[in-house]
Amino acid sequence: MTATVILDKTGRFVIPKSMREQLQLRAGSKLRLAVIDDRIELSEELPEAEIVRKKDGLRVVVGWEGFDAAKAVREMREEQVARLEEPFHKS
Repeated sequence: MTATVILDKTGRFVIPKSMREQLQLRAGSKLRLAVIDDRIELSEELPEAEIVRKKDGLRVVVGWEGFDAAKAVREMREEQVARLEEPFHKS
């Protein structure tokens, strides 16, 4: 899939919706921009903390080859518990 995009006066362009949907990109997605020879390459960075997406109101763990979903869920659960307990630990 290819598209022609136009830079605005501040250097921004819009990734077409069909491409964003195909790559599951949304506001806040981190992308890597690189200049290689005489071209620009745009690629999605692998999410480090962003491993949960909501789909139809349910949380879905999204990963990649070699990704330990059980470990990620445990870590997220620990972070959530720490955030919920934080107000009770303030002096």
